[in-house]
Amino acid sequence: MISEDNERFPSGSHLLAQLRLRNYFAKHILDIIKNRFSNDPQYKEFENLLKKQNNFEVVNCLYIIAHRYRNQPNLLEEMINILTKKVG
Repeated sequence: MISEDNERFPSGSHLLAQLRLRNYFAKHILDIIKNRFSNDPQYKEFENLLKKQNNFEVVNCLYIIAHRYRNQPNLLEEMINILTKKVG
């Protein structure tokens, strides 16, 4: 078990690592989407929704989807649907 006193794993290092990965994946998602859909009127909405999404797992899944389906014509719409879907 990791304690806050453990010098190898200082408190918050895991969260910081997740934040760095989240930002890394978000940048690559934006690159993929911008390359294909920068002229689409929904692009700005997508960009704003992605910036608001702080959940590492969601951003990671979006990266996988964007990378795998980058050539699909409805990718932007599907990404917006995922980001706006309410879970609960």
